Amino acid sequence: MIYAEAGTYQYKIEHMLDWSMDAPLYSSLLVMLLVLIFAIIIGIAARRGLKKRTYLERPHGVLFVGEMYYEVCDNFVATRMGETHRKFTGYFMCLFAYLFLAFIWGVTGLPSVIDWLAAPLTLSIIMFVLIQITAIRTNHWHYLHRYIEPFAIFLPINLLTMWTPIISTAMRMFGNALSGTIIIGLVQWALSKVSNAIIPVHTFTSWNDYFNSAPYWSGTFFAPIPMGILNLYFSLFSGFVQTLVFATLSALWIAQEMPAEEGPALSDAPRAVAAQTAE
Repeated sequence: MIYAEAGTYQYKIEHMLDWSMDAPLYSSLLVMLLVLIFAIIIGIAARRGLKKRTYLERPHGVLFVGEMYYEVCDNFVATRMGETHRKFTGYFMCLFAYLFLAFIWGVTGLPSVIDWLAAPLTLSIIMFVLIQITAIRTNHWHYLHRYIEPFAIFLPINLLTMWTPIISTAMRMFGNALSGTIIIGLVQWALSKVSNAIIPVHTFTSWNDYFNSAPYWSGTFFAPIPMGILNLYFSLFSGFVQTLVFATLSALWIAQEMPAEEGPALSDAPRAVAAQTAE
Protein backbone atom coordinates (compact mmCIF):
# COMPACT_ATOMS: atom_id res chain seq x y z
CA MET A 1 0.00 0.00 0.00
CA ILE A 2 2.88 2.35 0.80
CA TYR A 3 4.52 1.76 -2.57
CA ALA A 4 1.19 2.30 -4.35
CA GLU A 5 0.73 5.66 -2.67
CA ALA A 6 4.33 6.77 -3.29
CA GLY A 7 3.53 7.95 -6.82
CA THR A 8 0.47 10.02 -5.91
CA TYR A 9 0.51 13.80 -5.60
CA GLN A 10 -0.84 13.62 -2.05
CA TYR A 11 2.14 11.49 -1.00
CA LYS A 12 4.59 13.87 -2.71
CA ILE A 13 3.03 16.93 -1.04
CA GLU A 14 3.10 15.30 2.40
CA HIS A 15 6.76 14.30 1.96
CA MET A 16 7.96 17.34 0.04
CA LEU A 17 10.24 18.42 2.90
CA ASP A 18 11.86 15.02 3.34
CA TRP A 19 15.64 15.05 2.81
CA SER A 20 15.80 13.00 -0.38
CA MET A 21 17.50 14.15 -3.58
CA ASP A 22 18.09 12.69 -7.01
CA ALA A 23 21.58 11.38 -7.73
CA PRO A 24 22.28 14.05 -10.42
CA LEU A 25 21.57 16.72 -7.82
CA TYR A 26 24.42 15.38 -5.68
CA SER A 27 26.64 15.51 -8.76
CA SER A 28 25.58 19.10 -9.39
CA LEU A 29 26.41 20.04 -5.82
CA LEU A 30 29.83 18.41 -6.21
CA VAL A 31 30.45 20.42 -9.38
CA MET A 32 29.51 23.64 -7.59
CA LEU A 33 31.76 22.65 -4.69
CA LEU A 34 34.70 22.17 -7.06
CA VAL A 35 34.07 25.58 -8.64
CA LEU A 36 33.86 27.15 -5.18
CA ILE A 37 37.09 25.49 -4.02
CA PHE A 38 38.89 26.64 -7.17
CA ALA A 39 37.62 30.20 -6.66
CA ILE A 40 38.77 30.20 -3.01
CA ILE A 41 42.21 28.91 -4.00
CA ILE A 42 42.54 31.59 -6.68
CA GLY A 43 41.42 34.27 -4.23
CA ILE A 44 43.96 33.21 -1.59
CA ALA A 45 46.72 32.99 -4.21
CA ALA A 46 45.82 36.44 -5.55
CA ARG A 47 45.94 38.00 -2.08
CA ARG A 48 49.31 36.45 -1.32
CA GLY A 49 50.61 37.32 -4.77
CA LEU A 50 49.73 41.00 -4.36
CA LYS A 51 51.74 41.11 -1.15
CA LYS A 52 54.83 39.34 -2.47
CA ARG A 53 55.25 40.32 -6.12
CA THR A 54 55.97 43.71 -7.54
CA TYR A 55 53.88 45.62 -10.05
CA LEU A 56 53.77 44.08 -13.56
CA GLU A 57 55.53 40.92 -12.39
CA ARG A 58 54.22 37.87 -14.21
CA PRO A 59 52.07 35.53 -12.07
CA HIS A 60 52.96 31.87 -11.64
CA GLY A 61 51.18 28.62 -10.88
CA VAL A 62 47.50 28.61 -10.02
CA LEU A 63 47.37 32.41 -10.05
CA PHE A 64 48.47 32.40 -13.68
CA VAL A 65 45.65 29.98 -14.54
CA GLY A 66 43.13 32.17 -12.73
CA GLU A 67 44.24 35.38 -14.42
CA MET A 68 44.27 33.72 -17.82
CA TYR A 69 40.76 32.38 -17.25
CA TYR A 70 39.59 35.83 -16.18
CA GLU A 71 41.06 37.45 -19.28
CA VAL A 72 39.36 34.92 -21.56
CA CYS A 73 35.96 35.51 -19.94
CA ASP A 74 36.48 39.28 -19.86
CA ASN A 75 37.35 39.37 -23.56
CA PHE A 76 34.32 37.20 -24.28
CA VAL A 77 32.02 39.68 -22.55
CA ALA A 78 33.67 42.74 -24.13
CA THR A 79 33.40 41.23 -27.63
CA ARG A 80 29.77 40.15 -27.44
CA MET A 81 28.22 42.62 -25.01
CA GLY A 82 30.33 45.76 -25.26
CA GLU A 83 33.22 47.35 -23.43
CA THR A 84 30.97 49.09 -20.92
CA HIS A 85 29.36 45.91 -19.65
CA ARG A 86 32.29 44.00 -18.20
CA LYS A 87 30.29 43.68 -14.98
CA PHE A 88 28.89 40.45 -16.46
CA THR A 89 32.37 38.89 -16.47
CA GLY A 90 31.86 37.29 -13.06
CA TYR A 91 28.61 35.67 -14.17
CA PHE A 92 30.18 34.17 -17.28
CA MET A 93 33.18 32.96 -15.30
CA CYS A 94 30.83 30.93 -13.10
CA LEU A 95 28.75 29.84 -16.09
CA PHE A 96 31.68 28.56 -18.15
CA ALA A 97 33.19 26.66 -15.22
CA TYR A 98 29.96 25.05 -14.01
CA LEU A 99 28.49 24.21 -17.41
CA PHE A 100 31.65 22.66 -18.84
CA LEU A 101 32.22 20.55 -15.72
CA ALA A 102 28.55 19.51 -15.79
CA PHE A 103 28.91 18.30 -19.38
CA ILE A 104 32.04 16.23 -18.71
CA TRP A 105 31.00 15.01 -15.25
CA GLY A 106 29.82 11.67 -16.62
CA VAL A 107 33.45 10.77 -17.38
CA THR A 108 34.03 10.38 -13.63
CA GLY A 109 31.53 7.51 -13.51
CA LEU A 110 29.17 9.47 -11.27
CA PRO A 111 25.62 10.37 -12.39
CA SER A 112 25.64 12.92 -15.19
CA VAL A 113 24.39 16.43 -14.51
CA ILE A 114 23.40 18.10 -17.75
CA ASP A 115 21.19 15.27 -19.06
CA TRP A 116 19.10 15.76 -15.92
CA LEU A 117 16.42 18.19 -17.12
CA ALA A 118 16.43 20.28 -13.94
CA ALA A 119 20.03 21.43 -14.56
CA PRO A 120 19.66 22.97 -18.08
CA LEU A 121 16.23 24.28 -17.16
CA THR A 122 17.62 26.10 -14.12
CA LEU A 123 20.44 27.64 -16.17
CA SER A 124 17.94 28.79 -18.79
CA ILE A 125 15.71 30.36 -16.15
CA ILE A 126 18.70 32.24 -14.71
CA MET A 127 19.53 33.50 -18.20
CA PHE A 128 15.89 34.54 -18.74
CA VAL A 129 15.82 36.46 -15.45
CA LEU A 130 19.01 38.33 -16.42
CA ILE A 131 17.49 39.23 -19.79
CA GLN A 132 14.32 40.60 -18.21
CA ILE A 133 16.19 42.51 -15.48
CA THR A 134 18.46 44.10 -18.09
CA ALA A 135 15.44 45.03 -20.21
CA ILE A 136 13.62 46.61 -17.25
CA ARG A 137 16.70 48.58 -16.13
CA THR A 138 17.23 49.84 -19.67
CA ASN A 139 13.66 50.58 -20.79
CA HIS A 140 11.92 51.15 -17.44
CA TRP A 141 8.14 51.34 -17.90
CA HIS A 142 8.51 51.24 -21.67
CA TYR A 143 9.53 47.59 -21.17
CA LEU A 144 5.84 46.61 -20.94
CA HIS A 145 5.08 48.26 -24.28
CA ARG A 146 6.80 45.47 -26.21
CA TYR A 147 4.02 43.05 -25.31
CA ILE A 148 1.32 45.09 -27.09
CA GLU A 149 3.28 45.70 -30.28
CA PRO A 150 2.27 46.11 -33.05
CA PHE A 151 -1.28 45.94 -31.67
CA ALA A 152 -2.72 45.23 -28.23
CA ILE A 153 -4.42 42.11 -29.58
CA PHE A 154 -0.98 40.48 -29.83
CA LEU A 155 -0.56 40.53 -26.03
CA PRO A 156 -1.32 36.79 -25.49
CA ILE A 157 1.03 35.77 -28.32
CA ASN A 158 3.83 38.02 -27.07
CA LEU A 159 3.43 36.70 -23.53
CA LEU A 160 3.84 33.17 -24.85
CA THR A 161 6.85 33.93 -27.05
CA MET A 162 8.71 35.64 -24.21
CA TRP A 163 9.44 32.18 -22.77
CA THR A 164 11.18 31.04 -25.97
CA PRO A 165 14.75 31.49 -24.62
CA ILE A 166 14.03 29.16 -21.70
CA ILE A 167 12.49 26.42 -23.81
CA SER A 168 14.95 26.57 -26.72
CA THR A 169 18.17 26.66 -24.69
CA ALA A 170 17.04 24.11 -22.08
CA MET A 171 15.83 21.63 -24.72
CA ARG A 172 18.98 22.14 -26.80
CA MET A 173 21.34 21.35 -23.93
CA PHE A 174 19.20 18.54 -22.56
CA GLY A 175 18.71 16.96 -25.99
CA ASN A 176 22.38 17.08 -26.92
CA ALA A 177 23.50 15.65 -23.59
CA LEU A 178 20.83 12.97 -23.52
CA SER A 179 21.49 11.92 -27.12
CA GLY A 180 25.18 11.46 -26.32
CA THR A 181 24.33 9.35 -23.27
CA ILE A 182 21.94 7.18 -25.28
CA ILE A 183 24.45 6.67 -28.11
CA ILE A 184 27.19 5.71 -25.65
CA GLY A 185 24.82 3.29 -23.91
CA LEU A 186 23.74 1.66 -27.19
CA VAL A 187 27.33 1.27 -28.42
CA GLN A 188 28.37 -0.22 -25.08
CA TRP A 189 25.45 -2.67 -25.23
CA ALA A 190 26.30 -3.68 -28.80
CA LEU A 191 29.99 -4.15 -28.04
CA SER A 192 29.10 -6.19 -24.97
CA LYS A 193 26.99 -8.51 -27.12
CA VAL A 194 29.82 -8.87 -29.65
CA SER A 195 32.31 -9.58 -26.88
CA ASN A 196 30.04 -12.22 -25.32
CA ALA A 197 29.58 -13.87 -28.70
CA ILE A 198 33.34 -14.16 -29.25
CA ILE A 199 34.31 -14.88 -25.63
CA PRO A 200 31.25 -16.53 -24.08
CA VAL A 201 30.47 -15.83 -20.45
CA HIS A 202 29.35 -18.87 -18.47
CA THR A 203 27.06 -18.99 -15.51
CA PHE A 204 29.19 -19.80 -12.50
CA THR A 205 27.86 -22.33 -10.04
CA SER A 206 31.09 -22.58 -8.04
CA TRP A 207 34.49 -20.93 -7.67
CA ASN A 208 36.00 -23.80 -9.62
CA ASP A 209 33.78 -22.95 -12.61
CA TYR A 210 34.82 -19.32 -12.27
CA PHE A 211 38.54 -20.00 -12.49
CA ASN A 212 38.16 -22.52 -15.33
CA SER A 213 35.87 -20.32 -17.47
CA ALA A 214 36.19 -17.13 -19.45
CA PRO A 215 36.76 -13.97 -17.41
CA TYR A 216 33.61 -12.29 -16.14
CA TRP A 217 34.69 -9.06 -17.82
CA SER A 218 34.66 -10.56 -21.32
CA GLY A 219 31.43 -8.67 -22.01
CA THR A 220 33.44 -5.46 -22.19
CA PHE A 221 36.42 -6.85 -24.07
CA PHE A 222 35.88 -4.64 -27.14
CA ALA A 223 34.42 -1.64 -25.30
CA PRO A 224 37.34 0.37 -23.81
CA ILE A 225 38.79 2.00 -26.95
CA PRO A 226 35.50 2.85 -28.75
CA MET A 227 33.92 4.01 -25.49
CA GLY A 228 36.94 6.17 -24.72
CA ILE A 229 36.71 7.85 -28.13
CA LEU A 230 32.97 8.44 -27.77
CA ASN A 231 33.44 9.89 -24.30
CA LEU A 232 36.11 12.24 -25.60
CA TYR A 233 33.73 13.50 -28.27
CA PHE A 234 30.43 13.66 -26.40
CA SER A 235 31.93 14.79 -23.10
CA LEU A 236 34.91 17.01 -23.92
CA PHE A 237 34.37 18.31 -27.45
CA SER A 238 30.58 18.43 -27.41
CA GLY A 239 30.62 19.82 -23.86
CA PHE A 240 32.94 22.65 -24.90
CA VAL A 241 30.81 23.48 -27.97
CA GLN A 242 27.52 23.44 -26.05
CA THR A 243 28.99 25.59 -23.28
CA LEU A 244 30.21 28.13 -25.82
CA VAL A 245 26.86 28.14 -27.67
CA PHE A 246 24.81 28.66 -24.50
CA ALA A 247 27.12 31.40 -23.22
CA THR A 248 27.12 33.14 -26.61
CA LEU A 249 23.32 33.08 -26.88
CA SER A 250 23.03 34.38 -23.33
CA ALA A 251 25.42 37.24 -24.05
CA LEU A 252 23.67 38.18 -27.32
CA TRP A 253 20.17 38.08 -25.83
CA ILE A 254 21.23 40.20 -22.86
CA ALA A 255 23.10 42.62 -25.15
CA GLN A 256 19.98 43.09 -27.28
CA GLU A 257 18.24 44.65 -24.28
CA MET A 258 20.95 47.30 -23.90
CA PRO A 259 21.01 50.70 -25.62
CA ALA A 260 22.44 50.57 -29.13
CA GLU A 261 25.35 52.88 -28.30
CA GLU A 262 26.38 50.67 -25.38
CA GLY A 263 25.91 47.30 -27.03
CA PRO A 264 28.53 45.37 -28.96
CA ALA A 265 29.64 46.75 -32.27
CA LEU A 266 27.90 44.14 -34.40
CA SER A 267 26.99 44.64 -38.01
CA ASP A 268 23.63 43.58 -39.43
CA ALA A 269 25.04 40.34 -40.81
CA PRO A 270 26.32 38.97 -37.48
CA ARG A 271 23.04 39.96 -35.82
CA ALA A 272 21.14 37.99 -38.47
CA VAL A 273 23.38 34.99 -37.92
CA ALA A 274 22.87 35.26 -34.16
CA ALA A 275 19.10 35.40 -34.64
CA GLN A 276 19.16 32.31 -36.86
CA THR A 277 21.30 30.48 -34.31
CA ALA A 278 18.86 31.33 -31.54
CA GLU A 279 15.99 29.88 -33.57
